[in-house]
Amino acid sequence: MQDNSAATPSHADDTPPLVEVVKVTKIYPPDVVALRNVSLSAQKGELIFLTGPSGAGKTTLLKLLCRQEIPTKGLIEIGGSELSTLSSGDIQKLRQNIGVAYQDFKLLPKLSVFQNIAMPLEVQFRNPREIRARVTELLAKLGLGEKINKPAGKLSRGEQQRVAIARAAANTPQLLLADEPTGNLDAVSTRLVMDLFLVLNSSGSTIIIATHDEAIYQGTGYRKFELQQGELAAVHDSGT
Repeated sequence: MQDNSAATPSHADDTPPLVEVVKVTKIYPPDVVALRNVSLSAQKGELIFLTGPSGAGKTTLLKLLCRQEIPTKGLIEIGGSELSTLSSGDIQKLRQNIGVAYQDFKLLPKLSVFQNIAMPLEVQFRNPREIRARVTELLAKLGLGEKINKPAGKLSRGEQQRVAIARAAANTPQLLLADEPTGNLDAVSTRLVMDLFLVLNSSGSTIIIATHDEAIYQGTGYRKFELQQGELAAVHDSGT
């Protein structure tokens, strides 16, 4: 992944962050502490990495950010709205502005690749011609153009992963959360995915990538938040 540190937003101004996590703890019954007292933020238009080994708490944090889970303690705000206080209607509106590439993909296996990726666009009542153009564009960028009509369940795991990423990116969301997005990919597919993320980021999307793949963030200018056993162990600012 190339170094795009020049495009990384400044953190010295007074612009409120798009994502604010303040002293968040998440405990699963009976007493499994997945996160403990974690604080971090991401500015609008920033790309950041959540790093650390499997089991460090990365996936739990992403679930909290898309309101799939709520924290046991602490505060999470997206665009100034505190997530734990949102009504069900507000949660639906929030999720229309958040793209999530899940580690387990969550594709509908009997539907075609096109149908899976088109879903977030259809929810926003986009024009069918616009939807087809966007899906076709994304599949071309990810090297999957010939798979457009194939059932998602018939794809390899690496192909399914790229389809899940295309679905998350389809409506150019305000916030995109990617959980181990290169975990099943070879070097060529990894480059295609990271290039797509950079295009989205340059278009204004805030992107948070949870990964233990050091190759995709080493030598870049993006901030890295390192989790270890549920705690924030280190913050590496841009250029470090």
